[in-house]
Amino acid sequence: MDNSDKSLTLRPLTSEDSPFLARLYKSSRGDDLRELGWDESRIDDFLEMQYQAQRILDEQDYAKATDQLILWSGNRAGRLLVDSRENEIRCVDLALLPEFRNRGLGTILMRRLQLQAVTAHKPLRLQVIRYNRAINLFERLGFVRTSETGTHFQMEWKPPRAEV
Repeated sequence: MDNSDKSLTLRPLTSEDSPFLARLYKSSRGDDLRELGWDESRIDDFLEMQYQAQRILDEQDYAKATDQLILWSGNRAGRLLVDSRENEIRCVDLALLPEFRNRGLGTILMRRLQLQAVTAHKPLRLQVIRYNRAINLFERLGFVRTSETGTHFQMEWKPPRAEV
């Protein structure tokens, strides 16, 4: 375990994290709208509406999921939402603020989830938007694309089988 792993911690979300979560959500979206020529206030309003809808969807569809704040050296860096189901572990959301991306934090978190999958003898699955740069990370960690839609890839990592 290196120092970066020790500096990375998780804690349950609280109501005080709500403004941070809205900022985090908006930080990973909107580039496509800027390309369409939308002004920043229109983009902000639209993303706020999308964030509220996503929050409601998460509460309904993933009520039993573990929703945690990602902390880097005690600073709010992102969010990790994981749903441990009977037949899979599903990484519902892994998001980092731009200033915390490309530091290896996503790799550490995904490796931790892979270890959970090994221990539970379950596949680790996720959905990622087609143009997300994190696809490269997931593929480096051994995830494979299992299906796709016009906007998303379904990806899966299976724990290695124990030799008999």
